[in-house]
Amino acid sequence: MEVNRFFDFEGGNMSARTESVNITAKDENVEKEEKRTEGVKRQRIPTAVKIVSVALVPVIVLFVSLFLYGMYIQNAAQIYANITIGGVNVSGLTQEEALQALGVTEHDERINNTRIGLILPDETEIIISGHDVDMQHNIREKVEAAYSIGRGEGVFLDAISYMQSYSAEEMVFNVEFSLNEDLLNSIVTEVAEVYNADLEASVPVILEDRIDFTKGAGQVNANDQRMFELTYVGLFDSLESGNVVEITYELQGDIVFVLEVMELRNEIFVAAASSELDLETLEATECVIGVDFDTHEFATLVGEAELGETVTVYFDFTYPEITQEYMESLLFRDLIGRRTTQAGGTAGRLNNINIANQAINGTILLPGDEFSFNQIVGPRTSARGFQSAPVISNGQFVPGIGGGICQTSSTLFAAIRPSELRVTERRPHSRPISYLPPGWDAAVAWGHIDFRFVNNTDFPLKIYMSLEGRTVTAEVWGTIRDDFPREADWNS
Repeated sequence: MEVNRFFDFEGGNMSARTESVNITAKDENVEKEEKRTEGVKRQRIPTAVKIVSVALVPVIVLFVSLFLYGMYIQNAAQIYANITIGGVNVSGLTQEEALQALGVTEHDERINNTRIGLILPDETEIIISGHDVDMQHNIREKVEAAYSIGRGEGVFLDAISYMQSYSAEEMVFNVEFSLNEDLLNSIVTEVAEVYNADLEASVPVILEDRIDFTKGAGQVNANDQRMFELTYVGLFDSLESGNVVEITYELQGDIVFVLEVMELRNEIFVAAASSELDLETLEATECVIGVDFDTHEFATLVGEAELGETVTVYFDFTYPEITQEYMESLLFRDLIGRRTTQAGGTAGRLNNINIANQAINGTILLPGDEFSFNQIVGPRTSARGFQSAPVISNGQFVPGIGGGICQTSSTLFAAIRPSELRVTERRPHSRPISYLPPGWDAAVAWGHIDFRFVNNTDFPLKIYMSLEGRTVTAEVWGTIRDDFPREADWNS
């Protein structure tokens, strides 16, 4: 209303003033809107800050608390909870307090007082102390290890570990004592070497039928390994009791000497061995006479003997069951079988029998070998000297090269028939023959009929075949043992 009145007074300049008034009003409105918006913003920002601050406060407090607690733990001198050393609960103790609770000073004193007296057979006494062998305990090491538990992982983790230790299972450390074994070994080795320096051992004299042995001091030497074992145990016994432990070292000459006796037996011992037949050379191997002696008796006698006394132990000789001479006497010793037959017919037939006999004569069959008539005699051809003579073919006598050699195979079969030799192939003639009774003959024909048998004895066989006049003789020689019976009448 005031504006309109103002414009009424100004009259002619009304438009310009109206515009001016409008702009002024607009500016005032914009200013008011900006103030209102700024007021709203001022109200929203403090609310968000409050929310975030409220949420972070516990986290910050926890973080700061853990950090301060961790710093406290790291700087604290106490051992965590639930830790035991050598049966003593050291929880909450400082390292120094733990050492006192464990009696570290007393343990140090025990080691200082540990000592043994090693008395040798010559009554020399050697004193060895815990200090000499660097005897130690591990109490300080275990206390340091116990203190380090839960520490060194950072401020926060150390704080967490400390809190968890109250509910954790008990952690146990053992108190142990030890000594320097190398030092102890060097001490006892030197003691043994000094003691044994002037002692000499006797050397066994090995004769043909005995051992002569003069006992020397070397058989009762001090043994450094045994001495080490005794002193080692003695030092810990002294540590436990708190007193000096005396050890009387007794020489173990009999025990040590047993080992030397066993080595001597290995040198002398020979196992008995019977002669055997060399199947390649058909010669008997040399037999071996066994040699041994009673090691227990020897060691006992030496142990009971005085120094300088001579002990004699005689050998035990074991003679082989089969000597070389006996084995040689067995070779082709026994007549396994023999047969003679009378040969009739032409000169050509006798010629053929003679050729077959010569082919077989002297044949040697090793154990397991099989005799084959056809393989040994071979083809019956004129080129090989065979002549025409009657042969049985389809039950009839007809001319044929090699006729008559069936008498050789039949005579040989008749020779072994009563024995235990195993015949693997044999066929009778198709008609009776005049020179042998029925069932005693063995027909042969090159290529399809053979006479075969196996040497099923443990010794070689040797076959002899001959023709003297018209007498055909077959002999088989070998070795008859108790488990290989034979017939007595070869010509029955």
